[in-house]
Amino acid sequence: MLLVHGLWTRGQRLALWVEAPRRRPGPARAADLAELARTAPRADALARALGSPATATLPVLLPCTPAGRPAASAGRPRADLRLLPVDLAVVELRGARAVEVLTEVAAGPAPVSDGLRWLAHVAAGARRAVDAGHVVPDLHGGGDRFTARWVPLPDRSFGRWRTAVAAACPPVLRAERSPGGPAQALDLLDDVCAVVVDVLVADRTRDVVPHDLPEGAALRDWLLGLRTGEPLPGTGGAGNLPALARRVREWQRSGDDAGYDVLLRVVEPDPREDVPAELADGHLDTTAEDDPADLTWRLQARLRPRDDPSLVLTLDEARADAGAASRADAEDPLLVLLTGTARAGSAHPPLKRLLGGRTDAAAGAGVDLSIEELLDLVEDGGPRLAAAGIALQLPRHWTRKALSFSLTASAAQPGAITDPRTRQADLLDFRWQAALGDSPVTEAELLALAASKSSLVRFRGEWVQVDAEALRRSAAFLRRRGNGRATLVDVLAALGAGRDLPGPVTSVDARGVLGDLLSGDAAQRLPELPDPPGLRAQLRPYQRRGLTWLATMSRWRLGAVLADDMGLGKTLQLLALLAHERDQEPGPTLLVCPMSVVGNWAAEAARFVPGLRVHVHHGPGRARGEDLVALAAGCDLVLTTYGLVVRDVTDLAAVAWHRVALDEAQHVKNAGTRQARAVRAIGAAHRVALTGTPVENRLEDLRAILDTTNPGLLGSAASFRDAFAVPIEKLGQEEPARRLAVVTRPFVLRRVKTDPAVAGDLPEKIEMTVRANLTPEQAALYRRTVDDLTERLARTGEDPGGMSRRGLVLAALTRLKQICNHPAHFLGDSSGVLHRGRHRSGKLELLDDVVAAARQDGEKVLCFTQFAEFGHLLVPHLSDLTGEPVPFLHGGVPRRARDAMVAGFAEDDGPGVLLLSLRAGGTGLNLTAANHVVHLDRWWNPAVEDQATDRAFRIGQHRQVQVRKFVSAGTVEERVDDVITRKRGLAESVVGSGEGWITELDADALHDLVRLGDDAVGE
Repeated sequence: MLLVHGLWTRGQRLALWVEAPRRRPGPARAADLAELARTAPRADALARALGSPATATLPVLLPCTPAGRPAASAGRPRADLRLLPVDLAVVELRGARAVEVLTEVAAGPAPVSDGLRWLAHVAAGARRAVDAGHVVPDLHGGGDRFTARWVPLPDRSFGRWRTAVAAACPPVLRAERSPGGPAQALDLLDDVCAVVVDVLVADRTRDVVPHDLPEGAALRDWLLGLRTGEPLPGTGGAGNLPALARRVREWQRSGDDAGYDVLLRVVEPDPREDVPAELADGHLDTTAEDDPADLTWRLQARLRPRDDPSLVLTLDEARADAGAASRADAEDPLLVLLTGTARAGSAHPPLKRLLGGRTDAAAGAGVDLSIEELLDLVEDGGPRLAAAGIALQLPRHWTRKALSFSLTASAAQPGAITDPRTRQADLLDFRWQAALGDSPVTEAELLALAASKSSLVRFRGEWVQVDAEALRRSAAFLRRRGNGRATLVDVLAALGAGRDLPGPVTSVDARGVLGDLLSGDAAQRLPELPDPPGLRAQLRPYQRRGLTWLATMSRWRLGAVLADDMGLGKTLQLLALLAHERDQEPGPTLLVCPMSVVGNWAAEAARFVPGLRVHVHHGPGRARGEDLVALAAGCDLVLTTYGLVVRDVTDLAAVAWHRVALDEAQHVKNAGTRQARAVRAIGAAHRVALTGTPVENRLEDLRAILDTTNPGLLGSAASFRDAFAVPIEKLGQEEPARRLAVVTRPFVLRRVKTDPAVAGDLPEKIEMTVRANLTPEQAALYRRTVDDLTERLARTGEDPGGMSRRGLVLAALTRLKQICNHPAHFLGDSSGVLHRGRHRSGKLELLDDVVAAARQDGEKVLCFTQFAEFGHLLVPHLSDLTGEPVPFLHGGVPRRARDAMVAGFAEDDGPGVLLLSLRAGGTGLNLTAANHVVHLDRWWNPAVEDQATDRAFRIGQHRQVQVRKFVSAGTVEERVDDVITRKRGLAESVVGSGEGWITELDADALHDLVRLGDDAVGE
């Protein structure tokens, strides 16, 4: 890929060179200019500059390979690079030609480096200063050489911009070798600005003739130098340029420090010096005579000297200050005040009526404000005034406080919590406490505050902005539901569903086991149960804590979500719970799971708890009606599938289940599906959900799972969306996320592999994104598909939310993924994987390397794809490559054949490569025989991909696991990879969906996402 680099030299010239594949950086060639014309047709000045035959040699320091060749600037950083001296052949531009190129680069897209882009950004900032008239003449230099030039006005706004832009200066711009060392970013910025401003101002002042001055005077030399641009001698003659340069600098600085800023000040009515002592113990400072609506507030206009911002002056005081200074260039305070109040009126229009024609009053005692005008000024006007550079000063005792609530709960009967007979329905004493800011308030205080019917109240010595309606609703809430008795689930349901709560909840306080449950620390604090008798396994410490937590939740009849990471032994923990309860004979447990893991559950039960009575409810001859009721009564565990629950819901609901357990509980994340409704229709004393991904894409996933285990806990889908999903997912609000965590914490136990208590039991996992180039055949197919999509969308003319448009986009995305996999996958023409011995797909070439290296080391590989047809295409190729059969586990494989594949792969002499479709093989399987995982195409859902990875990275794995995620460079796959990474934050914040968001993009954003990048095609 062609890349144009730029560097600003010590000689104030713009040096340009070209980086192209497989050759040393240097001047542009004809092919480079042709590519530039194709990719950036409007870069005329850049093309003319690069086409110049005149070149110069620039000594620089560049990162080089051990062979001494400059390294490519794109791609991944390499650890073996060193900075080495290089003499570059460059094109040098000065003055107007350099400004022309930088202006063009700043205006449009071109294949330029970060360094050249930064120089263009600096030039654009200098041009804006010229256009705004924010430039001044400057005399720069020292000794025997001075330069007269125009520069941006060195005021505060330019200083902030200058500092921020210099901090972003790419290191390559400091690569020029010089006796003085590397150039400093601020010096580079100043040099570029000076040249740009000087060129632009010279064009506009070429015909300006300075006044006659004595011949040889320093001032005349300076003015003439500004016109000609020629260097000026610093010594000799009558021109004392060093002294003049000092005066110029002082004059420039005075433009920023002299004068005044306008300040608008709000003065409270009858301000009190001290807070009465009786207020210290919590009494309100609110009386009828100081109702804010009946008091007079004032708005005053004041002046603040820029060189002493701690002073606030009236107009008369400012006039006296200006007279004492006796400066010829001193600003007229009245003019500053008039222009400042006019700017304030433009920023906040209500001020035009308040201040218009009343400058004397505002500059004196002030103009009156009603309470409505005051609140409008603070809430709406404050940000606008700040943006306009006008400060708004409020009284010292002015705050804005929000209402919040805390919940205190305890067992109604002391000691009942640890009683084995304690149940979910037992009552708790609870009390809600309101607070205004950090200060607790009672119902009576809230009523007194609400009686003022104002959003500004006097509270404990302060003027406090509050929500008047929230005050009223809070008082009503405390009167109706401030304290009482309720079940734990009902109390938390009020918190989770947000029913009647007029403000955020900041804390929940409880004691004993109840407190441990509410804090989420029950698994750590409860007295651990021993390993149950009959369990043929030694539980790890975190698994024993999981068993203890599950047993406590079961005793309380509280639904539980065991959300450990995949591979941490959720199956074993549930089986240990059944073994623990077996002597009590509580009744049968119904376990619902995907068909792919029914055999695994039966095998694990027989292995770890051989005495457990297990029945698989499956097949055409399965028991129905009374037969099922009788059969289940004699079992400890009945296994069935989500599909059969829908068909047999009536029969299964007739059984008196002790527990319903859901494995891979994300299958009920869509609460409206038939299988989710069927699962909820089956009654049980206790419910457990097992899932490694409680939040796959949306928080609604978590609500649906918890609604299955604890109905009503988080309210309806609509209320949950309003209270939590939208504020957290769309608006990024923290308070709803904290409240959701408080509500869900007692019912969700989640441990991840990186937890200190868990990590020591697992080997290391290395994840990497591997980028594959497209072959020319793939690139042509890809480009044709993008063009076809663009043409079809233009014909539909439908908005981004239209159904037909969504269908077109989703279909095109599928085709683009297939092309990135292999041309034969997209074409479906049964053509070969290779063509004349050469690969037709960059991904497949990478896969061959990974598989060959792993098999050479005696290690096994799992390869996941979301496309069954791609898997079938790969089977014969990988079999030929490895010289052994390559099984393919997909949705069409019968259960017995699937179990045989998994068992065979686990054998030491079994197949070395196992292909799996992501849907059929991504969950429920233990495949620790492999320690290499390859995701051939992306599902664009990190939770689903992590589940698949965890087939190998789980308990029982003793080797380092290497996970490679293939992405085609320069395609939609690479651009969506960033989105995949960002989506991970959603699940972690509280305990993202597919390609749907892509269909909502407008035409330009969609094209930018799917377009073929210049770096897509390999050599």
